Amino acid sequence: MPYSRDKADLAMCREKLGIPANYLRRMRQPNGRISLDTEAQGQQQLQALLFDCFFSRGAEHPFDLAGGRTFPDLLSYLGWVAPQADRIILQVTTAARVTSYLVPYVRTFSDNSHEVSGIPGLRLERLTRKALLLRHLPTEGRIEVREKIGEVSLQDMQNLLEEEVRASRFDNETKDRRRPAWTQDHLTTGEAAMARHWAPTPTTALRSALLARANLWWTSHRHRAHLAPARRSNAERCLRWANGSTAAEIGRLLTDSPLRIPAARFTPPSGPEDVGLIRLGDGILELKGEIRV
Repeated sequence: MPYSRDKADLAMCREKLGIPANYLRRMRQPNGRISLDTEAQGQQQLQALLFDCFFSRGAEHPFDLAGGRTFPDLLSYLGWVAPQADRIILQVTTAARVTSYLVPYVRTFSDNSHEVSGIPGLRLERLTRKALLLRHLPTEGRIEVREKIGEVSLQDMQNLLEEEVRASRFDNETKDRRRPAWTQDHLTTGEAAMARHWAPTPTTALRSALLARANLWWTSHRHRAHLAPARRSNAERCLRWANGSTAAEIGRLLTDSPLRIPAARFTPPSGPEDVGLIRLGDGILELKGEIRV
């Protein structure tokens, strides 16, 4: 019966992704199925960029330069990820503090080269009691950083704003200092130089879809996954992890379950040393899971 199937699909999405039922209901299509994916190309580009950042190792991503916590470390604040048609929602503790790691800061050196920490082009669009809405200027994609407990901390917001005040006191001779770009109404030169990181690739839609299902790695099994160079010549990169589900199990969830990525195909590994392949259109990523006791 369709109603029973819909209830089962909802229950599986809640179990595997941790998304509250009220958010999942917003994602239902007229046929009752839950849609985890956006068709907006700009939103896909931003989510693909976030996927690259959150699935990087330690501080290996070129935007992971803020010091202190790294992009993967932010998962310790994370409750769940809820994709919507026009944004991706990250429910976290200390939302303003997490936002301070996501918004961009730029250093310009004497040779006019640049260094960017945070997500280039990300701007604070709106602040409410419960969330910060961030807009990515180049793609028009959006991230909603939602507070898990209570309200957005005004003290954390004050600390974030004071970073801009301190930076504004530097004179031109200290331009190689780290300066906030997230309050600018335009894309700075240093940020524009990083455009290749959000430019479309064959795997943009696939990486966007994997971010929407990221809790398969982050929450269900509490283990980390990371991007590594691909082994096969036709794949863009390899998503690797240890503990939890095998590549074959993840592949089935991504292609043959209520969590499936529409039109995605999975080729299971041929043996313990092989990788699985997840395909969407012309984009191919490898999947490599290792069970450790």
